[in-house]
This record gives sequence, C-alpha cells and structure tokens, in this order.
Amino acid sequence: MLATHTQELLRHRNRTLAKSFYRQLKSEGLTHEQIIELSAVLLDLVTDDLKEKRQAN
Repeated sequence: MLATHTQELLRHRNRTLAKSFYRQLKSEGLTHEQIIELSAVLLDLVTDDLKEKRQAN
C-alpha cells in the first residue's frame, strides 16, 4: 500500500512539474512543434545517458 501511495505521489509531482515546464515554454513563445522537438531531444539525452551507464557496468 505504501508503494502505491508513493507511486501516486511521484506521478502527481511529475505531472505538476511537467505542466509548469510546459507553461513556461509556452510563455516563452515556443510553438507546439518546438515543444515536441524539445521533448524528443530530452528523451534522446536520457536514452544516451542510460546507454552509457549500461556500457560502464
């Protein structure tokens, strides 16, 4: 039960943080397409980081 509660809190935190980041990007004038492109770049960076960590092990 505690794990479920913790996961729920993490999801809520992540959604709140994402909404805040999205609003900031929109207020800075980024278009939907630019935000999607930025999201893809962020995912690429995470993927690259995970690959590097696996190779180091």
